[in-house]
Amino acid sequence: MKTFIKTASRFALAACLGLVGTSLPARAQAVGRPQPVCIDQVGPFSYLVRVSNPSRQQGELQLLSMANNKLLYQQYSRGTVFGNRLNVQELPDGQYAFLVKVGKKTYNYTLDIHSSRERVARLGTVSTTALATAE
Repeated sequence: MKTFIKTASRFALAACLGLVGTSLPARAQAVGRPQPVCIDQVGPFSYLVRVSNPSRQQGELQLLSMANNKLLYQQYSRGTVFGNRLNVQELPDGQYAFLVKVGKKTYNYTLDIHSSRERVARLGTVSTTALATAE
């Protein structure tokens, strides 16, 4: 019975998360595993990038323009936790990528900034292959 309740509550939680998915932080791994990278939208054009690095490997956080692969922001760290709050309001419309490296692992997130009636920004994930083809 306990197993059913746990499974049912997880299903209900997953269903609720599906309804409000746009307001949840982007995650780099599946639920139930440690989350080394978390990106939260904390304002209309402001993102808080947090990286967990308990083994103190070389870490790197970058913001790149996918149109020309131009590096817009870069931070290195060997701290157990690192990251920064990035404001992207002044960037022109286009495709951008948050690139986070911890040791040999790489995590990629896309950021689409476009204007319609209102200017909006949307966070997503991208494969390493997509970034390589943009070069």
